[in-house]
Amino acid sequence: MTASKKRILVLDGLRGLAILLVLLFHGYSVWDAYYPYKRQFSEIILFKYGSLGVQLFFLISGFVILMSVEKTPNYWKFLKNRWIRLFPSMLICSLLVYLTASFFYERPFGIPELKSLLPGITFINNGILEMIFKTDFPVLELSFWSLYVEVKFYIIFGALYFMFNRNIALLGIFLLYLSACILQIFIFHNLIHESGLLKTYIGSFIHFGWFVAGALTYMYYQKPDKKTLLAIIFTVVCSLFYAYKFQDLILLIYLIAVNLVFFAALFWEKFGAIFCTRLFTFIGFISYPLYLLHENMLIASIIKIHNYFPQIPYFLLPILSSIFIIILAYIVAKYLEPVVQKQLKKII
Repeated sequence: MTASKKRILVLDGLRGLAILLVLLFHGYSVWDAYYPYKRQFSEIILFKYGSLGVQLFFLISGFVILMSVEKTPNYWKFLKNRWIRLFPSMLICSLLVYLTASFFYERPFGIPELKSLLPGITFINNGILEMIFKTDFPVLELSFWSLYVEVKFYIIFGALYFMFNRNIALLGIFLLYLSACILQIFIFHNLIHESGLLKTYIGSFIHFGWFVAGALTYMYYQKPDKKTLLAIIFTVVCSLFYAYKFQDLILLIYLIAVNLVFFAALFWEKFGAIFCTRLFTFIGFISYPLYLLHENMLIASIIKIHNYFPQIPYFLLPILSSIFIIILAYIVAKYLEPVVQKQLKKII
């Protein structure tokens, strides 16, 4: 296996780990008001902090996007490639969520309106659309928030990269993170008031540090040197301050562990081999549609299965529900998404 092929497998496996952590979080912890088992599992550390799988996604994205942008001739080609990568699954999954909502009526977010599709398919978060159109845009899937952050990163990083160079682009992204982090700390200590505009700014950029850490890791992967390694350590330490407002030591330790897993998988061959196994790479392959589909559908399925089969042990309910959504995500990733992508490539 070539080094490039092995790297892609490891990244797919890490995506698999990231979505599994998010599934555990949503299936056992955060929606305790809806689970038939309530808070029985919600304080288990693996589940309680599983949302940090999103930070792992951001680290992977930073790595992959720098790798991608360096192979792309211009900014518009880069944006087109990213849009063709993201839009088909977002469109398909948004329609699936919308059209099946009446069947999964137990959804925490209720039955969505047609206009709830707009934030997802435009990759513009609800709050910004509400400010533009002066009307509400009810949430279709809360999990979509991370895609809105990713798209902002693509647009800004790509522009800076092609206008200037790699170092300026990374510095610009990092400064956006630092400004958002400082503002968040000021708000936490009541030094400034949190206006709607500040909230949008912070929400847009508070995770950008992870993209920079991932991009620097790609640079170190390509050409190991002490300067880049120190830059990675500095960036990761600074990025940890995004969690300052939570004042939670266990969350911080979990977040450090997620970073260590990411780096170890890429630079320690025996450890990385774990994420090259079929389980992790398969889940990684379907991770994008699985992420888009899972949250409300997972909770509704847990409730349905329990109502029809109350004898099934509580712990198994999220697992059984996830199997159904995994099959659906596989159909999207394997068969539906490539068809839409192929058509878009012909048109654009």
